[in-house]
Amino acid sequence: MNLSKLFEKNEEKEFTTFPSTLETYAWYKPFLIIIIAAILSLVISSVIFKIAGVNVKAGGIERIIYSSITMIALIPGIYIGFKLLYKIPFSTQIAPIRKWNWGIYIKSFIITLIVYGVFQVVPLLVSGKPNITNTSIAVLILCLILPLVQGFAEEYLCRGLLMQTFGSWFKIPIVAIFLQAIIFSLLHPYEILAAIGVFCVGFVYGFITWYGQGLESASAMHAVNNMFAFLALGLGLQQTESPNEVFSFVMNLVLLVIPIIIIFVLDKKFNFFDS
Repeated sequence: MNLSKLFEKNEEKEFTTFPSTLETYAWYKPFLIIIIAAILSLVISSVIFKIAGVNVKAGGIERIIYSSITMIALIPGIYIGFKLLYKIPFSTQIAPIRKWNWGIYIKSFIITLIVYGVFQVVPLLVSGKPNITNTSIAVLILCLILPLVQGFAEEYLCRGLLMQTFGSWFKIPIVAIFLQAIIFSLLHPYEILAAIGVFCVGFVYGFITWYGQGLESASAMHAVNNMFAFLALGLGLQQTESPNEVFSFVMNLVLLVIPIIIIFVLDKKFNFFDS
């Protein structure tokens, strides 16, 4: 993808403007899809919580798991909304210009996993020896599986539905990327520095989604990020001293930017997104 097109108004069919090229498109339909997805997500997650007999007010890793299930429940809701209103299959929703490419996903996942594996140990070494608590096998399995699906769910919502909505409205990719990143940060109500970090994540994931014309890389990167966060909570990893917020912010940016740079370089040299 030519980077100059990032700032140009585009009426052609590409990832961010795709819905507007459909005969079934109308500017208000994304609102209907969001309503359908929200209702179905609440119903599905409520049924799951009821059957499992879980306490949705619990804290710690349990709360993260419950919120993840609620997010994952958005997937069928968004799919049904797209199917009813736009009459397009799931494969077209997640990669409208080409087919979903598992090769791109796996390569992006491995690259991000290696980067996280190298850099995530640094805060622990700097801040002190972590304390690891006993955790059930079931929780550890959930910490490995849920992030994979939750990462995709968040990308399907933010870099899929929301970014394509703004792209269809304004026709300028950078505007769509910027606006969805703002909403993504608002969905994570953290303190100001952490919120800026979340915005950066949303912006970079939006960029790589537009650049690669599909959700594969962003979904893979998001999955690795969530997996490390889940495992840290699931294993009860705690540092002996409170981590420096600025250091954590910078480290998160490093973890975000390095995989993107590697992917970008590989694409320039070996056509990463064509494999």
